[in-house]
Formats: sequence, structure tokens, C-alpha cells
Amino acid sequence: MAETLRDPALTLLAIAGAVALVLLSRAVARAWRLDAARHRKALHASIGVWTLALTPAFRSVGWAIVAPALFGILNASGKGRELMPGMAETPREARGLWTFPLAVALTYLVFWEAPPRPAILAGLSALALADPAASLVGGRLGQRRLRGASGRTLEGTLVFFLVTAAATGIIASTLAGGAFPWRMGIGCGIVGAAVEAFTPGGWDNLTIPLAVAAAYAWLA
Repeated sequence: MAETLRDPALTLLAIAGAVALVLLSRAVARAWRLDAARHRKALHASIGVWTLALTPAFRSVGWAIVAPALFGILNASGKGRELMPGMAETPREARGLWTFPLAVALTYLVFWEAPPRPAILAGLSALALADPAASLVGGRLGQRRLRGASGRTLEGTLVFFLVTAAATGIIASTLAGGAFPWRMGIGCGIVGAAVEAFTPGGWDNLTIPLAVAAAYAWLA
């Protein structure tokens, strides 16, 4: 692929993939009778993983932010909720729909560097994997509420730490030469878990990737 067409093609692929995942998630939710919370978290994780897969391939941050900026604007305007009916019934849930793509765009802008971009990948992996895992475990198995933590549970926070630590450690060991996987994983896991626990609901989509990417960049 010619270099001049690479990023525009990746942008179209990012948009088409996200739309396809939304439509697929609706079909799966109907077939498996998923409630809104599980549907939302499954879509959250799938689009997050799709974003992770495409991030290292972009050359220009200008093209990379097009898709998240577009979806952020659509979701903030309410148009995105028409494509995803029933997924955001409260202000907190609606806020999460637009803070997710906004967080991706801001993380790109602040931490963009030459591939493979481990700080960005660490931040996005916490958003894509650790956040929905913590939400599901905390909602189903959580017993111990954390004080001042917007209803978060100790169990959910521990899951967030473990998933972030594991993902960041893998990124550091496979993509970042010279990084210390244990230090990066534990450090980013602690920062991410603390930020997720004490950020009000809906806003954590915005704070998690920025905080974890910042921790990675500082520890590297």
C-alpha cells in the first residue's frame, strides 16, 4: 500500500470495523438476551481491542484521531445512541459513550510516538480490558465497598489491577526493549486501579488511559 494511502485506508477500516462491531453486538445481545450492562461492556471491550490492534499501524496522529473524534462527536450529540438503543439510559451511561472515544483521541495526542507506542497501548489496554472486567466482577461478586470510591468494590479494583498489570507487563516485555515488565505492570496496575476506583462513573473512561499511559511513560 502506498504510504500516502496507508493512513486514510486505516481510518476507513477503523470506522467500518467499529460500526460492524456495534451491529454485531446488537445481534449477539438479542440472540443471547444480554442485559444492557453486559451488552455495553462487551461492546466496550470489542471496540477497545479493535482500537488496540490498529494503533501501531498508523503513521500520523492526525489520521489516527479521526475515527475516535468522529464517534466522540456522534455519541456526545446523541446520534450514537440511536445506533445503540437501550445502552445508555442514565446520564452516567450516556457520558461513558462519548468519554471513551474522547479518551482514545486525547491519549493519542498526548503520548504519540514512533511505533509500537507502548505507553498508548498500556493505557488503551487498561480501558479496553481491565475496565469492563472490573465492572463485571465487581457487579457480580463484589462484597466490600471502598469508601469514597463511587460504589466501586475491592474485588473489582483487584481485578482491574491484575488485568492492567498483566497486559502492561506483556506490552513491556514484547514491544518495549529495555523496559522492566514487572515494574511497568505493577506500577501501571496500581495507578490505573486507584484512578478507576476514585473517578466518578462515566468519567473513568477518560481518566484511565491517560493515567496509565502517563505512568508507563514515567516508569519507562
